[in-house]
Amino acid sequence: MNLISTLILIAASSQAGNALEVETEDFLRETIINAVPIERTPATFPRRAAERGQEGWVQLSYVVNEKGEVESAVVEKSSGIQSFEKAALTAIKKWQFKPAVQNGKPIKQCKNQIQMDFQLKNGPKGVSRRFLSRYKSLIAKIESNDLEGVPEKIKELRELNLGNFTEDSYFWALVSRYHFKAGNEFDELDVLDNLIHRGEKYLNKEIYVGSVARATLLNLKHNRLKNAIRYFDILAEIQGAEDVTKQVLPYIDKLHAFIEDDNKQIWVQGQISDQDLWQHELVRNAFTIANIEGDLTSLEVRCLNQYSVYDVQQGLQWNIPEQWRGCRVYIHGKEGASFNLIETVKPDIKA
Repeated sequence: MNLISTLILIAASSQAGNALEVETEDFLRETIINAVPIERTPATFPRRAAERGQEGWVQLSYVVNEKGEVESAVVEKSSGIQSFEKAALTAIKKWQFKPAVQNGKPIKQCKNQIQMDFQLKNGPKGVSRRFLSRYKSLIAKIESNDLEGVPEKIKELRELNLGNFTEDSYFWALVSRYHFKAGNEFDELDVLDNLIHRGEKYLNKEIYVGSVARATLLNLKHNRLKNAIRYFDILAEIQGAEDVTKQVLPYIDKLHAFIEDDNKQIWVQGQISDQDLWQHELVRNAFTIANIEGDLTSLEVRCLNQYSVYDVQQGLQWNIPEQWRGCRVYIHGKEGASFNLIETVKPDIKA
């Protein structure tokens, strides 16, 4: 394993022996000047998508290196149209920055996210009759708990080349409802994330508020605690959602108490998506990987100004220095591979 000197890695198993002590650098946030954009080439709207009247979005994560160049760009989420994903990746790799600086020296800025929207200036508004007819038929079938054949019908609806953001939002609302009825909570979580990105502007308020509340509670249930906090903050900002917010608030209070309890581990179920990627934002400064089933190829730790890549090894614990902030873990592998990420408490180690 390529052990970076600024990340302390110790074995978590009883056979590991003494902790491995590695010299750490003191990355104090107040001494860091963030990267500044110099040139951001806009993404080219795919011609075929424009001809079809399609709209969509792509959420990307990337690193700005010491030369101000973009590297390690990955698609985190998207509306599902591959031509938009390709256009977004092509554009962002051309971006140029004045690099981040610490104590006069260029450094990497490792935790960067951007969402690119592909929206037609004079595109169609609302939903088409074709979409509306199929949507009503499918949602009625789902609500009556007649789920046989629904996945195939959903695929057919997706292949209609959905047009604007309104159709896209209602499509994901329908898919999330199917997963709710089928009891597929992890799939439902992924779909709700897609839905909430754009849904407030295009869905009716009842569907949108219910989706945000559901996402908050599902993330709580499955220990995706940063996501739960983020969705609760969205819920609290929605005008007219005060009653729902009050119902969810006690769970958020318990969440914060749980995070602060050093005696409790945070177990998170992970599964590699069809993007060959799984990600998780940490609430603690130590974690380990266990119960691996399938192929995992690499593990990235991306913090504000730190970026490291490792082989995935079961039974090892990653301990992240306190100075690192906002850390997110990215695990790459074969679609369907599963595992547990366990957030723990970093032991007292002299750096």
